[in-house]
Amino acid sequence: MEAVRTPNGILLAHADHGLAKQHLEFIDTVLSDWTGEFILIHREIPEDCPPLLSGLYGPACGDDPVSEEEVEYAQREGRPGPSRMVNRQKRSCRMIVIIAGPGHGREGIIYTAYGSQVIAPKEWWDPSMVPWETIESAKFWSNHALATGKKTAMESAQEVIDSQEDG
Repeated sequence: MEAVRTPNGILLAHADHGLAKQHLEFIDTVLSDWTGEFILIHREIPEDCPPLLSGLYGPACGDDPVSEEEVEYAQREGRPGPSRMVNRQKRSCRMIVIIAGPGHGREGIIYTAYGSQVIAPKEWWDPSMVPWETIESAKFWSNHALATGKKTAMESAQEVIDSQEDG
């Protein structure tokens, strides 16, 4: 995969969250005074940016808890452990999370940037967590999950019904 950089040249390590050129330009604006230290930012994106997609479901997003019966565990690309996944569609979101910090050498790096209603804690398998973070992560991820983006059987059935009514 080709390296993704913002227009100002900041490397984006996880470029798998559907960011458009306008999002990368906005990130440059947000990070205009950034000196390379660790930062965690949650901001509303401007109107000239297309909405992002958020895959997060659970109480922090105004949803019911995601039950274990609904969940499958899957290892997402580039992640060392499995994520708690739910078979739902991603949702439109006008908020962006930007996580950045020191990179190799003197250059700062954007670890990730993605659409989300809230800043979710690291997942339970993240080796960088200290014990209290692991406890908070387990509590959060026990009733939250990430959307697979796949349609449920009910959604697929409804599309068939709708298409028969239209045709």
